[in-house]
Amino acid sequence: MKRIAVLFFLLPAAYLFGQEMGPPPEGPPMNREVGRQLEQIKIWQMTKDMDLPMGKAEKFFPLYNNYDSQLRNIAMERRGAVRALDSLLKENAEDPELKKQVQQILNLDAQLAEEHAKFMQSLEGVLSPIEVAKYIVFEQKFEREIRERVRMIMQQRMRERGY
Repeated sequence: MKRIAVLFFLLPAAYLFGQEMGPPPEGPPMNREVGRQLEQIKIWQMTKDMDLPMGKAEKFFPLYNNYDSQLRNIAMERRGAVRALDSLLKENAEDPELKKQVQQILNLDAQLAEEHAKFMQSLEGVLSPIEVAKYIVFEQKFEREIRERVRMIMQQRMRERGY
């Protein structure tokens, strides 16, 4: 029942927020606020699902916040690199330019994976194996629930518009 209540609050946030887990810093103020609210809900639900005692939460969340910040920065850089690649394609750029841009995107993907690995290693001294497992499961479930809610909202909007 509580999960349904949380999802009830997530629906409007997911609608405004799109499929991104965090709003881009340059986004409109409304998107930034919705992103902050969604992040607060995520933190609350994460704490509940992981059943973290206060002491562990005090150690975990600074690590998590740093990790989340790093991911957002790399993701924003990656979105810019993909936009640049799109521009190159529209300009019929030469293969070497395209290869260089693709390589930059692949490097950013590797940075994302590296940040994830470092974060998971940093949890070893903070969380028990069961808490780490709960975190991993939570992240996947939360992301899937948000995507599903956004998909449902988009389908509803398309039906309402007669598509």
